[in-house]
Amino acid sequence: MKKKTVVETLKSRLQAPWVWLILVLTLGLTALFYVSQQPQMVLYNQYIKNISEYQLLETRLMRSMERVRMGRMTDSAAIQSQIMVLREIAVAFSHDMEGLQDIKIKTPPASSVSRFEREVARKLSGVSWYFVNRNAWFASRDSLITQMDALPSNALSALYSLLDSASAGMNVSRPPQLELPEILARGVDALLASNADLSVAWNRLNSDVSMACSEELVQFFQMENLDEISLKSRIPMVFYFLSIVLLLTTFFFIFRSKQ
Repeated sequence: MKKKTVVETLKSRLQAPWVWLILVLTLGLTALFYVSQQPQMVLYNQYIKNISEYQLLETRLMRSMERVRMGRMTDSAAIQSQIMVLREIAVAFSHDMEGLQDIKIKTPPASSVSRFEREVARKLSGVSWYFVNRNAWFASRDSLITQMDALPSNALSALYSLLDSASAGMNVSRPPQLELPEILARGVDALLASNADLSVAWNRLNSDVSMACSEELVQFFQMENLDEISLKSRIPMVFYFLSIVLLLTTFFFIFRSKQ
């Protein structure tokens, strides 16, 4: 009897449906193993940590700015250092999301990422502006105080009370009954008008828009983590099931080929 060549034997085996079933099961197991090794969970946890760090640093920055608002902080180096760190986190995050999209890893919507970066840039720009102008306001106030010595005691007391309220960030104006020398009155009115502008700027600065944007990103990564955990909890069961089917199919194929 003529012996079959290896090619002929392979062709005859490939015509059997059991061989194709074994190949499909093998490919399925390989795909499951590949999916189980994907690093999404590690990446998502890292970005949750990064965004949480941003939230903590922004909270610290606003505490520093509260001191600026009250005139108790003039260290620009400390503020600028905090601003630079927050800006770097936002820019790096946006850049990383673009990189993850290139390798087909699921990321937050591009609109959410760009909005986060935009709101962070807007807040930090506002912080820089407020720091400079609020400290300049206190310098103007101190200069004005030196011109108040000649006032009567009742006018002096009322003016000090007014400036104290403005120094605390309250939006106040000079009452008509508080009569002052013309030059001093113009200085006080200009100072209080500047304080009103700073009060509006502070209300915008003290909003939670950038924090809300960052929280939206955290929630995205947390939901993706839950989906990954749910998926990976089912992979071992499917893997074991396919392994058993593959083993039984292989034994059946060997047994049938011997017959």
